[in-house]
This record gives sequence, C-alpha cells and structure tokens, in this order.
Amino acid sequence: MPDVRERRMNKELQRSGEGQAGDSEQVANVDALRVEWRQFLDHLARKTHNFMATHLQSCELASCTPGGVLEIVCCRKFSYEELLQDRELLQRELSEFYALSLQLHLRYDAEKDACTREKSVFTLFQELSEKNEVLRFLITEFGGELVY
Repeated sequence: MPDVRERRMNKELQRSGEGQAGDSEQVANVDALRVEWRQFLDHLARKTHNFMATHLQSCELASCTPGGVLEIVCCRKFSYEELLQDRELLQRELSEFYALSLQLHLRYDAEKDACTREKSVFTLFQELSEKNEVLRFLITEFGGELVY
C-alpha cells in the first residue's frame, strides 16, 4: 500500500500532465519534487546523513528534465564540492525517497554565492565610511582606522 508521500507525489505528477497512465515509469517535474524537499532533508538527517542534509540546505532544485535529470544548484562552493564527492549516494537517496528514477546533476552558482556571502567587518566599515558624511569627516579631519 503506497504511503502518503507516494500518493501525494502521484497526484502532483498526474496534475502536471507529465505522468501519463500508459507509461511504465513516472516522470517528475521540479515543482512536484519541491513540494517534498524539506521532508527529503529531514529523511536524510534521520538516516545519519546530517552532513549531506546540511549542505543541501544551501542548495535549491533548479530543474528536472522529462528524462529524469534533476539539476540542483549550490550557492556555496564548499557545499557543492562536498556533495559532488557523495553524488552517487545522494542520487540513490533521491531516487529512493521520491520513488523515481532520477539522475543527479550538481551545479555551483558563483554569482549567487557572491550575493549571499557575509561581508567582513572591514568591508562594512569601508562601505559605511564612503556613504556616511559624518564618518567621512571624522576620518579626513582626525584620521581613523578600524580598531576592535
């Protein structure tokens, strides 16, 4: 008897129009997979794959082709490199959890990484000293540097 997750996934696939009744294999769409993404991360954590679940939190499901190629985009280079080493295990876990035949493609998004990276104290001070007139006056008149 199919569990709740499988029934929901089947409904999503049928609604998407990609899972046709005559097919022996179901085809996933990325929206159907996103519905269960948090549950998948919890599933990994319960199976003692905490490191993988943690790295996947900074990733997102980008696309899924009709052929079952799932693209996951990582916005942290370290997470991308760690997941790349365990790609086969992650692919097996994804296929098992979603009950679909999925091929995994990992991609690193350097642009998104740069946008989400925290700024250092020095960078924040430099930006503030360029924008704030009072701070700029104090630095030019009295000299100043960041000390902490």
